[in-house]
Amino acid sequence: MPYSMSYASLVGDKNTAGSIARWVNYSKLDADQILQEAQSLLYSMLRIREMRAHFNFDLAQGADRVALPAGFLDPIGKISMLGTGAKIEQRYPNFIQRRRTYTETTGSLGANPFTTANGSNLVTVNLANHGLSQGSTFFTTGAAAFNGVTIVGIFDVVAIADTNDFVIDITPLGVTPSASGAGGGSAATYIADNLVQGTPLYWGVWDETIFFDVAFAAQTNCNLQYFKSLPILSTANPTNFLTNRYPHLLRKACTAQAWDFMRNSDEYQKDVAALAALVEQVNAESDLLYRGAAFETYLHDE
Repeated sequence: MPYSMSYASLVGDKNTAGSIARWVNYSKLDADQILQEAQSLLYSMLRIREMRAHFNFDLAQGADRVALPAGFLDPIGKISMLGTGAKIEQRYPNFIQRRRTYTETTGSLGANPFTTANGSNLVTVNLANHGLSQGSTFFTTGAAAFNGVTIVGIFDVVAIADTNDFVIDITPLGVTPSASGAGGGSAATYIADNLVQGTPLYWGVWDETIFFDVAFAAQTNCNLQYFKSLPILSTANPTNFLTNRYPHLLRKACTAQAWDFMRNSDEYQKDVAALAALVEQVNAESDLLYRGAAFETYLHDE
């Protein structure tokens, strides 16, 4: 490179070699913001080896979801269940919701079945041998007021604590418990729509979470390969793989965002188009398309 590309040089003044202000010959730039936006633009387009990662996670019996790992952008392929090697395919969220089936159970809760924590909308419910899964819904009525709340209504089952306890989210009440402890009296009844357990075939993403079409019938270790974004440039992180391996992409992304800052839409569109072409080539090279890799043809999906 003819200059040293780093955070300090990129956000430097117009007289600094390699600065964004110098590239576009304009000194009145919010260079730090432009640099962050440029990296976000690149992360929306780039899919290269430095961004590949794998996510190992464990789901307990009755679990139906797992939070996405930090920096998650896109999945690569299917989720693998490591014990059996079986694969779980991705589908749209509404497809996952339509596939979910439920069984209904009803009954009475014991004395003071609810346990609150001061300031938290997550409430533990005690019900012996409840058999519920995460992702179930729980309607309850008849409870007495305690700790600032009256737990009556329909709530999501968000976690399974153990055989006799599960956790519901009482956010729909619009009131947060003002104290910790058990309560609710001895007259509460319930109707539970329990998400059926089984071996998942499909998964989808919403609320930054992976959801499955059924709750897991057994504890399972899983793996998912994915593309992730990496820490952006800063004073504490002055260089990264973009400055070291793809400075031509970073420069084009920075100038594009600088033109956008200056409200020059023509130059912005030109740079974005040029950047897209460069990224397309880099993505292909990262997949070894131009590196002499041998590819076999499969007649069916394994």
